Amino acid sequence: MSGRTIVIGDVHGCFQELQDLLRAVEATPSDRLISVGDLISKGPDSRGVIEWAMKTPNLECVLGNHELRLRSHWRAGTRSSEKAHDADTYRQLGDSYEPSMRWIDKLPLTIFGPGFMVVHAGFDPAEGLEWQTASQLTNLRRLEDGRPWYEAYRERTLAVFGHWAKRQPVVRANAVGLDTGCVYGGALTALILPERILISVPARRTYVEKKAWEEPALAGGR
Repeated sequence: MSGRTIVIGDVHGCFQELQDLLRAVEATPSDRLISVGDLISKGPDSRGVIEWAMKTPNLECVLGNHELRLRSHWRAGTRSSEKAHDADTYRQLGDSYEPSMRWIDKLPLTIFGPGFMVVHAGFDPAEGLEWQTASQLTNLRRLEDGRPWYEAYRERTLAVFGHWAKRQPVVRANAVGLDTGCVYGGALTALILPERILISVPARRTYVEKKAWEEPALAGGR
């Protein structure tokens, strides 16, 4: 596939903002679109987002922690009630629940491209990716010593991730974090590769109140 690679941050059911972002980046069918996961849950239109994803042939997506939770319950023949917003997610999905879960069931934990990799949350750089669990790859923010995982990451391959909502993207020489909290009234952000151009669109409103934002992202560093 020719064209650009466009990695999209956590959408969380914010379908209108997703469309705003696709227009802002001028996405075309020749672009390789990649989602960092958490397409669904918390926001107003998980069905709209997942149906767009399922019918977009040039989209790839890694598994997010919200997809992982719903998938584990779906595989067990139950429905999750661990989070307050789970019931709303099921209501939004409606009769698209089964095809949505079958699509989610096939999502990988990592995606690779020329000089980059995409993971939903993070990983322990001291361990090989093949030894890390789905829970780690979709939930990890900090290592046991309290440091953000990407501060210990030393490889040159660019690691692009989401999951950790901050007011601004994390921008480092070898890591970029794209969760800018759209569902919390922040923004939806995409990274265009190989140029490493960041483009954001503002949330149309605050869908979920966030108690506290994480510390500001620091530019530079490894």
